[in-house]
Amino acid sequence: MFARLVMLLWIAREWLRIKRFDKKETIRIGLSMGTFNPIHLWHLQVGQCAWVQKNLKFVLFIPNGDPPHKEGVVSKWRRYKWVKWAVAGNEMFRACPIEVCREGKSYTVDTLRQLQALYTRWGYKVELCLIIGMDNVDKIPRWHQAPELLKLCKLLIAPRDSMNMTPEAIAATLPELEHETDWSMIACPDTDMSSTLVRQWYADPAMSHCADYVVSNMVRRDINRDNPFRNQNLQKTA
Repeated sequence: MFARLVMLLWIAREWLRIKRFDKKETIRIGLSMGTFNPIHLWHLQVGQCAWVQKNLKFVLFIPNGDPPHKEGVVSKWRRYKWVKWAVAGNEMFRACPIEVCREGKSYTVDTLRQLQALYTRWGYKVELCLIIGMDNVDKIPRWHQAPELLKLCKLLIAPRDSMNMTPEAIAATLPELEHETDWSMIACPDTDMSSTLVRQWYADPAMSHCADYVVSNMVRRDINRDNPFRNQNLQKTA
């Protein structure tokens, strides 16, 4: 019941936000999706660069509910709360609960279908643009219903190493995707920052303050309240 109410409230707010757009134009929507365990500032930087460079109307930040092949992540509602806090204050960013409200495993293709159906039902034509780090792109062919997924969205790829990850280099590493989907690069700052590194810092009391300036203030305060990552058996969740 709680999840259904959260989703209904989000849908109502989304309708109020989107109804100001012209139904004759195609609305380009950025989708930043991931475990966000926790969300950090590079996620936000990439979202901002994508919005500026790719003519996006807005960016939805969508935390996984029950991510496939991952265990031991912080509860989905807490991660959703972190995302809401992190994007607060930027009118072009919106936290979306579509996956945390869904029962069962969270598959990107299901989310794309659900969002496409929602906006279409309201009479809008949308182009969904999936924002993804270069370190995850080579995994896409193994994602659930990958061929269908690639028909539903455009990929916006954020390289972490712009010196080596030129468009030509990316195309060379993606033979399975090159002719099957539409993709382009996001020009954004290089980084080694990851949620894994943030968790590693928080897992060690002597290192926890290293994360002070890579997560938003509200997220940092909430993590410090009970530190869910301390002594955790760490795994990579972006």
